[in-house]
Amino acid sequence: MFKRIPIPFIYVLAAGIFLGLIIGFKTLIPYMYWDKLDDYVWFQSALPHIINYLFWPLLVPFVYWTFEQFKLAKGASFRDRAITILMSLLIPFIHEAVTTVIYFVMLEFLDKYQFDEKAWLLIKAAFPSVYIGRIVEFWIIYGLFAAFDYYKKYKNKQAEVGRMEAQLNRTKLAVLKMQLQPHFLFNALNSISSLMEIDVKKAQTVTAKLGDLLRGILEQDQRVFVTIKEELDYVKTYLEIEKIRFEERLDVEYEIDGRLLDFSIPMLMIQPLVENSIKHGIAKISRPGKIKVEVGEAGDRISIKVTDNGMGQDLSENKMLEKGIGLRNVRARLQELFDGDYRLAIKTSKGEGFSIEIEIPKNNYYENYSNDHRR
Repeated sequence: MFKRIPIPFIYVLAAGIFLGLIIGFKTLIPYMYWDKLDDYVWFQSALPHIINYLFWPLLVPFVYWTFEQFKLAKGASFRDRAITILMSLLIPFIHEAVTTVIYFVMLEFLDKYQFDEKAWLLIKAAFPSVYIGRIVEFWIIYGLFAAFDYYKKYKNKQAEVGRMEAQLNRTKLAVLKMQLQPHFLFNALNSISSLMEIDVKKAQTVTAKLGDLLRGILEQDQRVFVTIKEELDYVKTYLEIEKIRFEERLDVEYEIDGRLLDFSIPMLMIQPLVENSIKHGIAKISRPGKIKVEVGEAGDRISIKVTDNGMGQDLSENKMLEKGIGLRNVRARLQELFDGDYRLAIKTSKGEGFSIEIEIPKNNYYENYSNDHRR
């Protein structure tokens, strides 16, 4: 019948004892103030309060049951409201009747007071006043349960909003990745198509390597972050494909701080930078081209830099980001993941190649983000 109250009963009992003693002691203060302690009668002043607050814990489950079963909030039925009001009269009545009996039984036991007709008249005269007090106490307890319930729903709502925001972020990132992968695949297939007219065997080799690369990417499809080592594996496979296409015209240099290999970066973060160098730099020159991939530390941050000696473009950084899908995608994901706590710098000019540098906080995001937010 009864739901377990959301607060352990031992705490409710402790609160009853505490309030009983505090309110009981409070009755002593005026006598202390006026230096009339000899006139103080503890069983008349303190004992009723102690019994009152010690008995409430036994009725708290009934108050909670009333709160749970019959609502007063907006939209509650007339029946629910009527029963709640009825219980707010019944439970205090039971409380006052039982505690009155307990009180006079204790006085009889302690030989402090003899129950007689005069005592009965006193009870009837005092009952309306003390009964109102018990009703007020009922609504205080009821209000505490309402406040606790509101707080619980608020926390649950916050958690739900947090989950929805995380899901929205994952969806945004998934859309960005879905945008990037076809873009990369389209460029790779263009390379294969070009090779088919020149060297079918090389085209077959490129196709096999492309299959390996795509398999690796798809296996990690649900991950937001990968280790730097994993990302470099994608980059190296991609550049192996391009080196088959460009032959001696493409030279690649890696300058990697080995201490950072186990740190995490967003998946497919370096590959679009390299792809940009190939498509807009190396592919547009006839002379030998060189791409340099650097990963190092910049204070407490990870610095990723890709440079080339290709054609470059006579465009501002903003124009570059507006024009290219790959770079625009990279910036969008950086903003989504790091909320402005990153640096993306693009330098290019006609005939001078590209220099693209990213700085992000150095942290184990694979553990902190991928494991928690993929759920």
